Amino acid sequence: MPRLHCAVLTLLLCSTHAATAQDAPADPATAAMVALNVVLPQATEVALALSAAPPHLRAEATVYAYGRQGFQQVRAGSNGFSRLVNRDAFLYGVPAFKPTCWDVAGEATYLPVMLLVGEMLAAGRSHRDIRDAIDAGFASGRFKRPTTGGVAYMLAGDVAVDPTTGQVTRQFFAGHYMFYAVGSTSAQLGFSAEAARRDPTLPSVFAGGAGGSHGLAYIIAVPGGTSH
Repeated sequence: MPRLHCAVLTLLLCSTHAATAQDAPADPATAAMVALNVVLPQATEVALALSAAPPHLRAEATVYAYGRQGFQQVRAGSNGFSRLVNRDAFLYGVPAFKPTCWDVAGEATYLPVMLLVGEMLAAGRSHRDIRDAIDAGFASGRFKRPTTGGVAYMLAGDVAVDPTTGQVTRQFFAGHYMFYAVGSTSAQLGFSAEAARRDPTLPSVFAGGAGGSHGLAYIIAVPGGTSH
């Protein structure tokens, strides 16, 4: 992910994924899968999912929670927004939980991909299997990329969560907005690594998660910063 910097990956282990030092996965993607395949208390999961968007959109949004079979809808909404704690960051080797709130366009395009990722993650499938399934879904027409603009709110940021308490222990990336930007590039936006070092709030294009190789891309916009 552009501008996402992480040092040593920390494994968050729970009782369903006990591991010894000898068993610890060697590659970042597998290590991140272990960290993210955690079933949090449902109230904690729901609260984390709701934290993704502005307060005025929370009460009437559809909410999904992660369980042993993947994501299940735990509340039907009425305002066209859908939320869950997205767990696809292992696809680019980061153990980040990503509370996300999609609008109607995202619910029809991005969300089904994330639900499949959750189902396969819970089933213990490899990241290669999951990537292949995503590719097959786009090839068959099961998944589609957005054809209109829209927004996914990620105002809680990309975070690490204590699997025992459900508390956020680290923020990998600041809270931000994600605007659908099929076909856009960071260069088109004037983004560069040098410019980002001076102003980390500059918009850039992210296409590293589920579906990234199929033209599903977001413009990341971090609010509240100033240039130097």
